[in-house]
Amino acid sequence: MRVLSKLLTTIWILAFLALIAGFVAYTPLARQYADDHLYVVDNKQTIAVTTSAGEALSLGVRIPSAVSGLWASPDGMTLTFAGQQPIILMQPKPQTWGDEITTNLKDITDDQTATGRYFVPEVSGPTVLDGKITGTVVRPVGGLVQFHNEQTIIDVPVKITVDPAGTTRTSGDRLTLLVYGMLAAAGVMALCALAMIVTGLRKNGLKNAGGGLVSGVFFTAVFAGVAYVAEKFAVPDVSDVDVLGALPMSPIQFIGCVGAAVFLTLFGLALGADDDGRPDSLEPAPAIQEDAR
Repeated sequence: MRVLSKLLTTIWILAFLALIAGFVAYTPLARQYADDHLYVVDNKQTIAVTTSAGEALSLGVRIPSAVSGLWASPDGMTLTFAGQQPIILMQPKPQTWGDEITTNLKDITDDQTATGRYFVPEVSGPTVLDGKITGTVVRPVGGLVQFHNEQTIIDVPVKITVDPAGTTRTSGDRLTLLVYGMLAAAGVMALCALAMIVTGLRKNGLKNAGGGLVSGVFFTAVFAGVAYVAEKFAVPDVSDVDVLGALPMSPIQFIGCVGAAVFLTLFGLALGADDDGRPDSLEPAPAIQEDAR
């Protein structure tokens, strides 16, 4: 039993180190992915992109100096290419403010973005798509005392060069592979933790279950909070679109999977702990007594 416990601990440590390495690599890869897939410009500026078929691009326009960051788009935004039907790039966003706006000195005005996702179609050869993003944006502008609503007609030229060979997919493939690898490491941690829980139940029953639940929930909540804040710093701040939304799962789902592995591990360690709080796998080996004869 002791050999199995040590083996599980070793496997868990290796999976944990792999997960830590994944978190270290996540931020630069996420930023690179965002740089390759997020294109936001000022109104009337051109979005020029060279990409691959099947990529999910986030396209949009900046909304400057909106009071308290408020804005609306009565009709949403459409993306239209020559000779094709208009594509709904962003759904309408209703106006949420009235004649008065509560704000503070820090958030008198704030820049925002109106952004939507466009999936590049499959093509048989190198293709250039020429079109434009159109729509209407309404935002409150002004100072502390008074404001007025200002309407902007969106007209953003778009030129997308599609390469069917897929040469621009590198950042997406790397980030996707990293996410799957980190999920695999979290899965191994969870399996080892389940084995620890079974071993702890056989050894101590439910004696340490209460403390294990409390500590597991607390430290898992701390981990989830830190991971959520770190993920927000890992990608550009875009007001209305998840830049990494085209990945296998959302950041919240990913944090939840890893958090479950952390909770199971803490609970398993608590169940297997001796009366002094030390896990069974960390007990010192029994001393060898010499024969005095």
